[in-house]
Amino acid sequence: MTSEASSIETSLGPALLRRSSRRTLAISVLPDGSLELAAPMAATELDIQKKVEKRRKWILTQRRNFAAMNAHRPQPRYVNGATHRYLGRQYRLKITKGQEVSVLLKGAYFHVTTTTGTDDEVRKAMEQWFRQKAGEQFSKRIETWSTWCAKHRLPEPRIRLLKMPKRWGSASPGGRIALNPELIHMPSRCIEYVITHEICHLKHPNHGPAFIRLLVSLLPDWRQRKERLEQAELT
Repeated sequence: MTSEASSIETSLGPALLRRSSRRTLAISVLPDGSLELAAPMAATELDIQKKVEKRRKWILTQRRNFAAMNAHRPQPRYVNGATHRYLGRQYRLKITKGQEVSVLLKGAYFHVTTTTGTDDEVRKAMEQWFRQKAGEQFSKRIETWSTWCAKHRLPEPRIRLLKMPKRWGSASPGGRIALNPELIHMPSRCIEYVITHEICHLKHPNHGPAFIRLLVSLLPDWRQRKERLEQAELT
């Protein structure tokens, strides 16, 4: 059982707090520097404050690392020769004008046709193409879990594309798995990690020992995949 999220003030600023049946406090530093805490149901606010303060050095180091990486993250460009990632690989844009808008991935290039050739029109065409591919790629991967979920008496997993500023995915008890469409830019093994992670949440809502054991049994190298995802996100 997991409680609704609430906000708590700590010595390192506000944090999002969730309580569950877990035994220890888990601290997560997100790429934007914000804090998320997962605490035992019985933990007092004072206990939580003390443990956050105990991890102060680690939290500040994580924030500095993310800040440095974010400062060097290039913004997407929508001009000839600009590069964009799809399933972890880089492709260049070749833009032409035509009567209809289209995007074709061929060889090492995205061939983009628009009526005006403006950056904004190219951006919209690319975003629509990526979202369509995200739906296709994610659905194909989710379907492979149907038999496993039925065997373990879990609900049929159903996908929903949802832009989330701080998350790659989330799972609801009814089997609905929300995935960030931006995940389509990441390598396939990272996408598989996120989906497996959320499938595990259908059985274990929190990140306790039972959740970790299940994740390890399904994806023994999940830590390496998670690390690769974090690196890809910031490069």
